[in-house]
This record gives sequence, C-alpha cells and structure tokens, in this order.
Amino acid sequence: MKTERGPEGQTAASVSTVDSVSVQKSLAEHIAVAYRPLHRGFLIATMAYYSFVTFAHFPDESGITLVVMASISAATALYSVLLWRIVETRQLSVGGLELLNGVLHLLMLLNVLAYQLAHYEPAKMVYFPLLAVAFAMSSVTQRSVLISVAAALGSMLLVARSSEPDSFGPYIFIAIASAVTCIGLSTLLRGVVQREVTARIRSEAAQLATLELSEKSARLANIDFLTGLPNRRHFMQMLTDMVEQADGVVVCIVDLDGFKGINDAYGHAAGDQVLVEVARRLQGDGRLKPVVARIGGDEFGILLPGKPDAEILQGWSQMLITQLKQPFYLDAAVARLGGSLGIAESLEGDSAETILDRADYAAYEAKHHHKGGLVVFGEQHQATISHTHKIERALLQASFEHELVPVFQPIINIATGRPESYEALARWHSPELGQVSPASFIPIAERLGLIPRITQCMVRHALDLAAKLPDQQRVSVNLSMHDLASADAMYNLSAILAASDLKPCRIDFEITETAVMHDSQEATTALNVLLAHGARISLDDFGTGHSSLSRVQTLPLNRIKIDQCFVANVETSRASQAIVKTTLDLCQNLGISCVVEGTETAEQIAALRALGATMFQGYYFSRPVSAAVVLEGQSKKPRSSAA
Repeated sequence: MKTERGPEGQTAASVSTVDSVSVQKSLAEHIAVAYRPLHRGFLIATMAYYSFVTFAHFPDESGITLVVMASISAATALYSVLLWRIVETRQLSVGGLELLNGVLHLLMLLNVLAYQLAHYEPAKMVYFPLLAVAFAMSSVTQRSVLISVAAALGSMLLVARSSEPDSFGPYIFIAIASAVTCIGLSTLLRGVVQREVTARIRSEAAQLATLELSEKSARLANIDFLTGLPNRRHFMQMLTDMVEQADGVVVCIVDLDGFKGINDAYGHAAGDQVLVEVARRLQGDGRLKPVVARIGGDEFGILLPGKPDAEILQGWSQMLITQLKQPFYLDAAVARLGGSLGIAESLEGDSAETILDRADYAAYEAKHHHKGGLVVFGEQHQATISHTHKIERALLQASFEHELVPVFQPIINIATGRPESYEALARWHSPELGQVSPASFIPIAERLGLIPRITQCMVRHALDLAAKLPDQQRVSVNLSMHDLASADAMYNLSAILAASDLKPCRIDFEITETAVMHDSQEATTALNVLLAHGARISLDDFGTGHSSLSRVQTLPLNRIKIDQCFVANVETSRASQAIVKTTLDLCQNLGISCVVEGTETAEQIAALRALGATMFQGYYFSRPVSAAVVLEGQSKKPRSSAA
C-alpha cells in the first residue's frame, strides 16, 4: 500500500522538483529564444543603417580613409545579414548567441571609432552612449551587457582624452550616467523576459507532471493491481482492436474451480497468492502469443491473435488445464484447484461483445457440465442461445393472464385416499413458440425479473380453483426468492389476497431453502404478511440446497415437503429411510404436517408408510392436471392405497 500512496502524496513535491530542475537547466536557453524577436528587429535596423552608411562615405571620404571606413560599414551590414540568417535558421545556445552578438557590437563600435579618429567631431561623441544603450538592450546575458557597455563608454573616454583633454571631466559623468542607464534598462528588460520565461517553464513543467500523472492514472485504470495483468476494461479494448483486424481472434475464458474454498480455508492473502500464480501459469506458453487479462474475481480472459489450428488450440487448452491442476504452494499450506475453459472464435461481422458472450457461454457450459474441462463454442451452442433469446423476447411480450395455463397436482392423505390440497404449477403456451417447458422459461423469467408477475397470475388462478373446492381443501403456489425479496411483489400479493372473496384464505405458499438463505429475517417478515391473510407456509424440497435446522426453527412453517431425491431408493437405502424417518419425527414434534414428494410406485408408498408417512405427492397418484379435471375428480371415489 505504501507504493500505491507514495506517488499520490508526492505529486506536489514532484512538480516542485521538476520546476526547479527545469528552470535551472533551461532558463538561459529559453531566454535566448525569447530574445529572438528583439534580435530580429535589431539586426534588420543594423543592416539598413550600415548599408546606408557604407554608401554615405563615398561623397565625403577619399583614399585610404574611404577604404577603411566603407569596409568596416559594409562588413557590419553583411555580418548583420549573416547573423540574421543564423538566428532565423538555427537554435543557438546562450554562449553562441553571446559570442556572435559580441562580434557585431565590436564592428558597430569600430565604425564610430574609425570616424572619430579620422574626423573628430564633439557632436558625434553622442554615438558612444547610443551604442552603449543598443548593446545593453541586445545583449543576452548580464556579462555581455557589462562588457559591451564598458567597451562603448571606454572607447568614448579614450577618444575624449586624446581629442579634448581639457574637457574630459564632463565625459566621465556622461559615461557614468550612461552606464547606470544601460545597466538599469538591461536589468529591467531581462527581468521582464526572465519572469515571462520562468512562468512559461513552470507551466510546461506542471503540464509535464500532469501528463505523467495522467498517463500513470491511465495505466492504473487499465491494469489489475494484484496480478499486473490487463483488467476487464483494457481486455475489452484489446479485443475490440483485434476483432477489427482481418486476421480475427480466439477468446478463451478461464473460470477457476475451487477458488472460493481456498479463500474460505486459508484467507484472502492466500487467495491473492494463488491468483498471482495463476496469472503466471496462464502466460507460460508464448508460442501462440497469448494476451492474458484478469476480468473478474476468479476469472481470466485470454486473447489469441489470428485463428490457430484446431489441434494446436486443443493442445494449448489442455496444457492450461494441466497447469492449473498442479499444486499451489502457499506460505502455510498446499492448495489445489482447477479451471474450466470456454473458447470462441471470432466470425465475420462479430463485435467484441458478441464473441465475448459466446466465450462466456462456453465457459458456463464447461463450469456446470464439464468442470475442469474445455468447451469450444459450436453450432449447437448457438442454437441454444438463439432459442433462449426467442424465449426472452416472447416472455417480455407475454400476456401471462392469457398465456399461462395452471395445472394442479394433488397432495393425497393416505388415510382417506383423497386430496387434501393441490399444488399449482405454471405451464406457458406462447402464441409464437407454442408450449414451453417450465425448465426452460422459469430460469429465464427469473433472470428477466418476471417471476413476481407469474406468481401473481398463479395466485389468482389458485384462488379461482380454491373457491370451487370443498372447504377443507387448499391450493398451494410456489414463491421464489424474487418474490420474497421484493417489497412491491409482497404488497401486490397481499392486495390480491385481501381483494379475494375466499374467506378464510385457503392458499398455501411453498418456499425453498435457497429462496430464504440470503436473509431469513427479511423472508420471515414477508411470510408473516401472507400469514396475516390466513395463508399457510410450506418448506419445499427439504433436505436439498442449503439445509439448516435453524431455518426450520425461525421460519413460520405449517408444513415440510421431503424432496423426491430421498424417495427414489427408499425401499432399499437405509440412509434414505433414516433421513425420511428423522424428518417425519421432526415434523411431528414441531406440530406441523409432512408431505413426501416424488412418489411413483406402490413399493415406495409401502416403504414410506412403514416409516410413518401419511401425506404423499407424485405420479403414483396423479400427474398435474387442469382445473376442470380437478373439479371433475371431486365426485370420483378415492384411490385405494398400497399397504
């Protein structure tokens, strides 16, 4: 955690450090660049002036004097042209610019000196202070200012001393005043330029630091901190890029088997160790150039560019499965797990989401039907997905009041041979798909959040049938976890019961242990709402799922239904007999009824009766039938039971 917090906590300090180093290292170079416009103007004026002066010498001068003075002026003009060209085309250092400027200043000074030595004119002594000012304003460094100004004013004093010794005193004051003025002007100019340049450098340094921080944040946003692998966001971006390429891509989803057990047994630190080692193993074979990412808690995604040969892909997949089955040596234990792999190849027209969905589906199939193995997405899977999508669309458009057809299976009291109650079961006849199996549409309806609507429709059908049955017979309806967890669903059920003319209420609600395992207190509160209307509560599929006697103790139950898995071999299995007998005794001691589900043969009935069972439900007595058949059967004689 220290390494993670460090960069964030040191952001301001980092910017300050970058500021200081950048300013110290490049201030002079930036000043040289900042002076370029000033130099450009200065050099253009110098070129024009000394070109004019060169030609101005010809009418007034002759002989050697003309040659010397015209040559100096022409050299100054030509050098100005050369220096302008250099300044425009090259990035000069401070030292280089200082040297080239010094040469120009010397040539300019030689022009004035040559003229005054040849034709001393007191009035033109003013050129020396003017040169000093020009030198001060065009010099890049304070050192060059002092040297150039000292050269100009020193030359003035030398000329004045040799030409006007009696009037030398005033020139000293002129030199001092000019020097102070030049140094002051240059200092002011340099201060303005330096402040501007420093602000620019600091701004650039801050932008650089911000850019670096932004790049680091972008890296962190795309990387899984624990394993160092790309995360899901980056995985999807890479997958999108590969899908857009002509070569295609193979997507492999690795879902770890048994990882939760490692976390629970050894702690999250051990789980983290395992994940890091899994990441290393998944990257082990570089022949196919796999791109590995962690896309979930215990789920990894692998991208294989191109379309490898099926045999090579199969061998690579088996190698991964074998690698994952090898022991994981932790700090205090040795752990084992496995991995279920789902693979899908990109097809023409695929999006990244489409191919990932197919790989996810293949991984789901491997996890639930071929644990620790491999499933390659194929045509049969596509057909299943297409059928599922059709069911989804039909469910979303369904009018359950018209399309749901309830059937009812009796619960028989063996003592009388007559039904004591009926369980209402939903059958869906879609106008588009025809008859759809509950095993197909119920899980999809749960995923789509449609179960509460189905439950409410079934309760209305149950109330209609109960109103036509004898007073002692009841009708039961299944409640799902989605019903119990939804305040709106429970409110609607309560409203349906309150609006019914069936008084007292003869509806039972069947719940499973799985439906109440997440929040028993919330489930109890919801069930009490139904009990207030006179409903009763049955615990269905008892003995499967997450069985807990504490739920039997806390839930407001009126009945327990023993799951059919204990009935299949009850005639011969002592274990099944013991479980059934124990449950029957538990219900008797709690003062609630007990129903045995899934009875199909006379031998099962005899064995269960010997254990004390009196309430049965199963094909031996009746398959689920329509409400009309239920009402018609009320007049028939009771079915004799097997003794």
